[in-house]
Amino acid sequence: MKVLIAIDGSKFAKDALQWYMKYVHLKENRVTLLHVTNHQHSFAYNTSLIPGDPELIQLAYQEEEHKAKAVMDEMTDFISENQIDGEAIRLFGNPGEQIVSKARDIDATLIITGSRGLGVIRRTVLGCVSDYVIHHADVPVLVCKH
Repeated sequence: MKVLIAIDGSKFAKDALQWYMKYVHLKENRVTLLHVTNHQHSFAYNTSLIPGDPELIQLAYQEEEHKAKAVMDEMTDFISENQIDGEAIRLFGNPGEQIVSKARDIDATLIITGSRGLGVIRRTVLGCVSDYVIHHADVPVLVCKH
């Protein structure tokens, strides 16, 4: 089985990964841990950002890059420590679109994602990655909600 697991560094994503390892993982599975960076989304909803201030934009970008590197390092270590046949990949853009696209590229048989449990208003305004993936993926999607 080829499994794509969306990882954003949140507790919810880590819980989904742990659930997969406990209940689904088999040694012969091929696992892709996917982290997607979307700089536009972060800048659009960062209330501390003053529009047009290049220094604050640069600081926000650097902070996001630092967090993404930490997530990737953690996921690479996780694969190695657990002797998983797989890889950690980082892409850029809309997370939902990138998850669905990468699942198609690797011919995934299952997509796993966590759920932040956004309220109706936040989900309507911000969108929900897991909702997008559920409605656009060609393979089963498991959304872990803890």
